[in-house]
Formats: sequence, structure tokens, C-alpha cells
Amino acid sequence: MRTVRTGVKAVLARAYAATGGLHRQHAGRLVMLTFHRIRPDQEAAAGRPMRNLEVALSDFRRLLAWMQARYEPVALADWLEQATPPKCASFAVTFDDGWADNFEQAFPVLREMDIPATVFLSTNAVENRVPFWWQTAGLPDEQIEARKATPPEIVGSRDAVAAAAREFLTWGQIRDMGASGLVRFGPHGHRHMLLDGVSRELALADIQTCWALLQQRIPEWSLPLMAWPNGTGREDMGPGLEAMGLRAAVGTGRGAIAHVSESRWTLPRNNVDRQVAATPGLWPWLLMRAR
Repeated sequence: MRTVRTGVKAVLARAYAATGGLHRQHAGRLVMLTFHRIRPDQEAAAGRPMRNLEVALSDFRRLLAWMQARYEPVALADWLEQATPPKCASFAVTFDDGWADNFEQAFPVLREMDIPATVFLSTNAVENRVPFWWQTAGLPDEQIEARKATPPEIVGSRDAVAAAAREFLTWGQIRDMGASGLVRFGPHGHRHMLLDGVSRELALADIQTCWALLQQRIPEWSLPLMAWPNGTGREDMGPGLEAMGLRAAVGTGRGAIAHVSESRWTLPRNNVDRQVAATPGLWPWLLMRAR
């Protein structure tokens, strides 16, 4: 049944693109793509959580090449400063959390293709080498989502925690990426808490800790654009975020946007998961839904 649905989506999207629908839809607008982990091709099955958010390296490369042939790659740092919408259909590459494979796998592709990107960092994992509390091998996705809603706590043996922590970027890797001129880094919460489940004061303090660390460790490559952890944005935090010096925030809602002022604290992004990345027929469908 999934194969049939995928085929129908592909046919509809290709027809829409062939008649110029995507060109008209995204003229003068920016489509942000969201990735999480980029893994080596033909990697043996692993017990990592949220495997659906892992994209194979060759699929990542092919998708970016396909996008680059049709849309203009844009650095979000430049887009934030523009007073007017982009002149043509544009796209931006973003990564959430701060996984080490963003440096090991994705960064060489970005550098080779000269495509800018933004990585939204959860700084407790980078600074203190503390993995996410839901980062437990073998758990199904629905249990992980439930665990995300619980208070952060470290679980597992010391060796298991240390192994999980090694899956995150180091400041050295982050600086190497920043020095390329292609990659900037924004806050994604210090502990990746679901901010809609805690007090406003605690939520703001968590973002402040994250943003302060970025400004301290990598001031020249920090970007005043945050990503809501798990996409759980809050309408009551805009003034507090602005007071910190942040300019805007991205969520997880699909869409495209012309200018940051249209939706400052809930900018749309379009998630790219394992299935979408591995199915070229779904790439026009991904863009068609970015309205």
C-alpha cells in the first residue's frame, strides 16, 4: 500500500512540476530543508534511536544536486539580513541537534558542492558531552517521543553514556566547519527540552544558556536564529528571545517564506527523512507541499 501511495504522490508532483507549478509556487521564496543525521551508505543496521531521521550519504548528495539544479542555495545568515525577498526560488540546508556525522559525512559534500548550511546545536551534548536522555538504543519511535516529554535525566551505564556522547560534534569540529565560510550555528536549546512543557522562565533560561555558549565558543560563526527543540514553539517567548539578541526562530511546519517578518518566531521548514531522501520521485512532492 505504501508503494502505491508513493507512486501516486510522485506522479502528481512530477506533473505539477512539469507544468511550472513549483517555479510559480516558490518564485521569490525560500524553502528550508531539515536534516538530522547523515550516515555512510550501506551501513550495517544499528540500534540508534530515530533511525527514520537518518539519511544515507549518497541520497543526501543526490538530493542536494537535484535542488541545486532548480533552486538557488542560500545562507540563512545572508537571508536574515535581506530587506527584500530572494530574487528567485531558493533553498537553505539546516541540521538539528549537532550530530558528529554532520561533520564527518555531510560537511565534505557541502564543501564540494559549495552549498551553505546552518547547524542548530544542543549545547549540553557538545559542551558537557551529555547525550540526550531519550538516546537509548532499541526504543521504538513512539516510546522515544514519550520519553522526550519527561524531565531530562541521564540513563544507562557510564560506558553507554560515553558512547552516546561521542555521537555529537566537538567544538573543534564546529570551528573547522565555521572556518570554511559555509556553515553557521544557531541555538537549539541547551538540553533539548520540549519548551512548551516547562515554565516560560525555565525555557528562556535554557535558550539563554545555549546562546551564551555559542557566543562564547564560536562568536564569529554563531547565528541569531534558533530552532525550537522538537518544533515545540511558544508564542509567549518572542520578546524574551529578542531581548537576548535573537532575530527569529524556525519550527517544523512545512512551507516556504519570502521574508523573515512574515513569521518571525515560527519560520517554516521541511523535514527530509530516510524514505523521502531515498525516493527521488518524492522530491517534487516534498517541494509541492512547501506552500
